[in-house]
Amino acid sequence: MKVRVRFAPSPTGFLHIGGARTALFNWLYARHCGGTFILRIEDTDAARNMQEAVEVILSGLRWLGLEWDEGPISGDVTGPSRGERGPYFQSQRKENYQRRAEALVARGLAYEHEGAIKFRMALEPVTIPDLVVGNVVRELTDREQAEPDFVIVRSDGQPVFHFVNVIDDLEMGITHVIRGEDHLSNTAKHIALFRAFGVAPPQYAHIPLILNGDGSKMSKRDKGASLTTYLDDGFLPEAVDNYLCWRITLSTVMCPRRC
Repeated sequence: MKVRVRFAPSPTGFLHIGGARTALFNWLYARHCGGTFILRIEDTDAARNMQEAVEVILSGLRWLGLEWDEGPISGDVTGPSRGERGPYFQSQRKENYQRRAEALVARGLAYEHEGAIKFRMALEPVTIPDLVVGNVVRELTDREQAEPDFVIVRSDGQPVFHFVNVIDDLEMGITHVIRGEDHLSNTAKHIALFRAFGVAPPQYAHIPLILNGDGSKMSKRDKGASLTTYLDDGFLPEAVDNYLCWRITLSTVMCPRRC
């Protein structure tokens, strides 16, 4: 199995240093295993998307030396791309999401509810095999026990993050999902969706978040949160890459024999 990983930022703001680190770890793992690094732009939130943010994402990754194997060449949604599994902007993949939602409804695995489409979630706990933190058993909360099903397409026809994330990973052949540990709580839903489509989920690796000095989560407003800060302050990209790598080495945590 050839490794295929992806970095999938949302262009609702400038590239966060934590997102840059996630991209770096995906790029490193792809290069370590002789795999493919994919850039996918999750631009389904039309009200908050910023064209300038797309350009900053692309230029920021290139500044760090993280050239992608598949993905958009420019920030133009209608522009050229590299790779055969595009489009690589989610805004151009709406027909894919509609087709997949209709397939779930036809099989009784999803249903319409007040204009939205909801996925039928099982009540049983889901075990998440994680390459970094080990097996995590995700049980439903009391609220979820009462209403386990969740919306995958809103009443306005807009698909939600959980749904489009899984569809894109499935159709782009992603083998490993390396992302921040704040997504760990979402993964049970993603695994359930993969299984509903009869496809084995990718291997997951949730990495620690970058924190402020006081231990709080670094937000977009905090000093040093934006990648552009380091570029504007004259840091060398090699120094930033080294800074982002020092806490964890994925090639050690994720055993090479898994490649």
